[in-house]
Amino acid sequence: MRFPRRKLFSASVACFVTLALHPPPFVLAQAQTPIMGFTPAAAAREAEIESKFKTIPSPDEERRQHHIFTAEPHVAGSVRNNELARYIADEWRQEGLEDVVIRRYDVYGSNPKSTFLEMTAPVHYRAVLREMPVPGDPDMKNKNISSAWSGMSASGEVTAPLIYAHSGNPEDYELLRKQGIDVKGKVVLVRYSNPYSYRGFKALTAEHEGAAAILIYSDPAEDGFKKGKVVPTGPWGPEYHIQRGAITYDFMVPGDPLTPGWASVPGAKRIPVEEAVSIPKIMALPLSWHDAKPLLSNMDGPVAPDDWQGGLPIKYHLGGKRVRVHVKIEMDNSTQPYYVSKAAFAARSCPTNGSCSAITATPGFSAVSTPAAEPHQ
Repeated sequence: MRFPRRKLFSASVACFVTLALHPPPFVLAQAQTPIMGFTPAAAAREAEIESKFKTIPSPDEERRQHHIFTAEPHVAGSVRNNELARYIADEWRQEGLEDVVIRRYDVYGSNPKSTFLEMTAPVHYRAVLREMPVPGDPDMKNKNISSAWSGMSASGEVTAPLIYAHSGNPEDYELLRKQGIDVKGKVVLVRYSNPYSYRGFKALTAEHEGAAAILIYSDPAEDGFKKGKVVPTGPWGPEYHIQRGAITYDFMVPGDPLTPGWASVPGAKRIPVEEAVSIPKIMALPLSWHDAKPLLSNMDGPVAPDDWQGGLPIKYHLGGKRVRVHVKIEMDNSTQPYYVSKAAFAARSCPTNGSCSAITATPGFSAVSTPAAEPHQ
């Protein structure tokens, strides 16, 4: 069946699918009351259409699609990611979506060549920078999975003292200054949460403070055994869990850093990298708490405040002298072709959860998309 009118949806359809399959109590209550803007007859038709839709997407189908999307690493701009764009387009055509096309955008992207971290004093420790396989998840043994890296990190190499800067927010550096600790030219170790701030904001703050590099780890107090059971028996991060992601300053200038305000189509005007506001100029690495623990255990300096203490069975110190680390990062940050599938509803081939939810929902939209199903408000 074909969609009778062109409508544009996005990957946020994942939220709709989740609510449709598992509606919270307040949604069920609203379904028993008139719908604002609808006549009673139109509201009844709308409820009938929504009920039909809810019977079509299934957890089993979304699980199958999720396995397809995660069978291999598919970093944006990679061969596998572009294959998934074609897969999405093919799935949509089979469901009868209109005007299915794959668009190319030349986007300034980020991929790792190599990452390296070691503690050089007072003892030697080389960071693993990898997740270890857990029972029941054979995909974690995939050799195509790269070591830990942060998207849009700068390339470089430094050996310098390590300082613990809590969550890496401005007030944390103010406390360090009051303790007589200067982070300029040094490496800072920060936590992902407590309180929460976007890793890109942590990187920008460290860059403004003059730090040479930033290491961001997941402390078990926020994501680990202190919260409850860890993977594979629970939802929390295990010992080798690494939270990956980009540190792009896209909260300052969204989108492709080299095409601020216009589309990154082939041949588009691009500003020099040096002028791009949203490209970080600091090296960054994400860590597991397994790799962070030896660093924290050997730190000297003042004892960290109570609210800076974490979930590891050690006393956290601010550091600054005793522990020295060697960080080396080589990135391939360059303009690369990205392929995006578009149709009567559109979703990018990444992120995974949004894409597989959109694919799972497509048969439902196709089934209920008839002239009679048009909302009558």
